[in-house]
Amino acid sequence: MPAPAPPPASKLRSSLLEPAPASEPDARVRDTEAGVQSEAAARSETTQQPGGTEPLPADRETLLHDGLDWAYCGPRPARLGSAPMAAPLAADTPIDIDTGAVAYQQDTGILTLSGGVDVRRAEERVVADTLTYDRNTGDIETQGATLMERPGLRMIGDRARLNLETNQGQMQNVSYRFSDAANLRGTADLAEVLSPSQTRYRGLVYSTCPPGTNAWSIKAATLKLDQDEGIGVARNARIRIKGVPVVYTPYLRFPIDDRRRSGFLIPTVGTSDESGFELIVPYYWNIAPNLDATLSPHFLSERGLLMGTELRYMTRNDSGRIEGEFIPNDAKYEGNGARWALNLEETGTWFGRFNTLVEFSAVSDDRYLQDFGNGLDITSTRQLLQRGTVSYFGDGWSLQTALQGYQTVDPELTPEQRPYGRLPQVIFNLSPVEVGAGLIARVNAEYDYFDHNHIVYGQRLAMQPSLSLPLRRSYGHLIPTLSLNLSGYDLTNTAVGQPTSPSHSIPSIEVDGKLVFERDANWFGTAALQTLEPRLYYLYTPFEDQSATPVFDSSDLTFNFANLFRSNRFTGRDRIGDANQITTALSSRFLDARTGAEMLRLSVGRILYFADRQVQIFGPTEVANESPVTGEIAAQLFDRWRGRASFEWDPAEETDQWGRRTLQLQYIEPNAERLVNLAYRFDRGNNIDNRFETTDLSFRLPVSNEVNVVGRWLYSLETEETSDAFAGIEFGQCCWKIRVLGRHFKNRADSPANTSVMLQVELAGLGAFGSSVDSFLQREVYGYQVD
Repeated sequence: MPAPAPPPASKLRSSLLEPAPASEPDARVRDTEAGVQSEAAARSETTQQPGGTEPLPADRETLLHDGLDWAYCGPRPARLGSAPMAAPLAADTPIDIDTGAVAYQQDTGILTLSGGVDVRRAEERVVADTLTYDRNTGDIETQGATLMERPGLRMIGDRARLNLETNQGQMQNVSYRFSDAANLRGTADLAEVLSPSQTRYRGLVYSTCPPGTNAWSIKAATLKLDQDEGIGVARNARIRIKGVPVVYTPYLRFPIDDRRRSGFLIPTVGTSDESGFELIVPYYWNIAPNLDATLSPHFLSERGLLMGTELRYMTRNDSGRIEGEFIPNDAKYEGNGARWALNLEETGTWFGRFNTLVEFSAVSDDRYLQDFGNGLDITSTRQLLQRGTVSYFGDGWSLQTALQGYQTVDPELTPEQRPYGRLPQVIFNLSPVEVGAGLIARVNAEYDYFDHNHIVYGQRLAMQPSLSLPLRRSYGHLIPTLSLNLSGYDLTNTAVGQPTSPSHSIPSIEVDGKLVFERDANWFGTAALQTLEPRLYYLYTPFEDQSATPVFDSSDLTFNFANLFRSNRFTGRDRIGDANQITTALSSRFLDARTGAEMLRLSVGRILYFADRQVQIFGPTEVANESPVTGEIAAQLFDRWRGRASFEWDPAEETDQWGRRTLQLQYIEPNAERLVNLAYRFDRGNNIDNRFETTDLSFRLPVSNEVNVVGRWLYSLETEETSDAFAGIEFGQCCWKIRVLGRHFKNRADSPANTSVMLQVELAGLGAFGSSVDSFLQREVYGYQVD
């Protein structure tokens, strides 16, 4: 009986690539028309077919990266989303083969493919010059140049073995490339496939740098990459810069994607005049998918050991963060006992209508932030907020309850100057309701218990109902409003002769009118629409003596253009300013005719007073007939330039007519590759103690494709001193970055300057060594982005 002929060599299905049945007869000799073949000849049948697969090109590097982009270095960034997960292959997944010739030995079950072979099974692929397959064991062995590919991994070597049943195999003299969860590449003397997601390499070089660059690499005796766990483990590893070894480690464990996992993070190293040499060795603990912690021991050569921790959590309803620091013995602190800091944050939504918010900060002593803070926004803090809020949102109304206190960390404040606590605060708001004939009603009310140990304290109930008739058209609006300011107090510890239960009922009338005129215009060659928007705002509030009312939460509003149209010149509810005045304002805007984007806005206005302002928090009655002129300008000057300015100018002043002025200018390119911020700020203040005048320059400028300079200079013109200054340089590209930064800053105007140096080396896929310079620059340079 003649032996069956093999299937066509151009398309072999999985029938030949399945293990041979045990009952199959051993066809060692068979008859043919020409007679009986010899035993050796009968062992095989060969079929020649035209075509086949072209031999692999000599340029393996080109083939290794063909069709695979390099949009990022190292682990896949979160902004690109998670890498697609390959589904496990079914046992009956068909295998397609494209080859030039087939030889099949029935007695051994070995299939030999030659003349260029391309084997495909779903997204898996093997390409070689010659391939043999053993149907009994499932082993595939190739000769010559071989390409092996599966989702996220491509390898090219000289010889390969692979078992289709166990998905295990090995390849010699390998170049490899990962491309899904991470962009990384390398070479190895031997590569072993341990499972569909695990590979091991011997005598290897590993890098996350794009093809054609050799900025950094790891050369190691062995490397195991686990795509399921997202971890690489190298042994006897040398980290090389431009091929030169700089660091040796017998064991190196690092991520190959952006998943969270427990382990030590890259240490942070720095130095400063205040704390000396600083070493931070953080450990990240991935406790659960919704819970993690970072433990950060700080060694400070001038102070001692400081323990820091951060705990983050997320539940179905809320999320939060707890930070703490503790130093049992600070060698530079003159006080007694341990020093510590605590910060809690929480936000949540419960049952669809309840919201919660917690903000709580506390420190052990008044100097803690000055000694351990690293920014002006931190070291200049004088009060730490401690607040918890629960809000309920009903249908058209809301109710908020809060407990609020402060820790004062300014030793210069007397006990009487410390802020009030609110224990509690309850706020009710009724959303605008139409009550007929176009009338809109609003109500807001607030109850507070103001707590203090040294001065007058007590309860306050305040309410403000209002009724308005908004008339809105495309060419403007006219909105008259009538409101009533109601308040009542129950006070303790009042001064002699002062009432313990003062109350007020103060009406207020306001009329807001605005017109909008439009015309076609041209803005530096761009078709535009220019508007002219005159606005009048009249306000009348009768005078009522409120001198018997304590000042719990009221203060003077900052005088600027937006506040020209407010119904009260004070914040809070303890002072309702008397008014008989009209605001006159004029605005003009240039809008892009195609997109409607605002290219220029110019606004100017002032208040004309018809009566003196008798109600004050501090100081005498104001008798001026006109307010200062205030205005603001905002412009998209050119394609990448933006500018903003605001001012307060009082022509009635004989000297120092500028009360407040600000000028800000920014140039920013896409991705903030080139960035310049310029700012000038001046505030005359009420007295010499709160007057300031500063200039602020910050920048990031490329010197070449691999070098950027960064810096900031904050200078006080009032004291003629630098408040904060740093300058640094960034070297690097996609897969590596070195940042060196020197800083000179003052915690307070009357404190000595502190100098520090920060160094950060960032290798994509390994992490960052040194100080967190990138986070610092994001906080201090407006618009700065980490690549």
